[in-house]
Amino acid sequence: MTGPVRRPRRRRGEEGETLVEVLVAVVLIGVAFVAILGGMGTAIISSAKQQQVTGADAVIRSAAEKVVSAPYVSCARGYETPTPPTGYTVAVEIEYWDGVGAFGRSCPTADTGVQKVTLTVRSTGPRPVRDATLEVVKRESMLS
Repeated sequence: MTGPVRRPRRRRGEEGETLVEVLVAVVLIGVAFVAILGGMGTAIISSAKQQQVTGADAVIRSAAEKVVSAPYVSCARGYETPTPPTGYTVAVEIEYWDGVGAFGRSCPTADTGVQKVTLTVRSTGPRPVRDATLEVVKRESMLS
């Protein structure tokens, strides 16, 4: 009859981790690394989008300042805007007050002296963000 099997005692200096413990540690480090890498990727993408939005805002405000400071042109076909930086385009659309209560795309026979200028800035980069739009109302100066 044999008795219970006894494991030999480890000698001093032979203590260590088992293979399972090492594998669990490697898996945990891998999961943490993937989470950190994913967070950094999200931060980079979100930062780039915010930079595009801020750039579009600066471009549209600059264009609006130029339109506001330009003299009123009766039945204008367009107003000059600053050249946008690379990656942005500016579109100008003009509507004319009909004198009754609405803006229309065609200039009335007698210009009423009020125009609505709509500025639209588009980002043309690899990941374009939504368009920025700003409306400016121009009035003919009554001062002579």
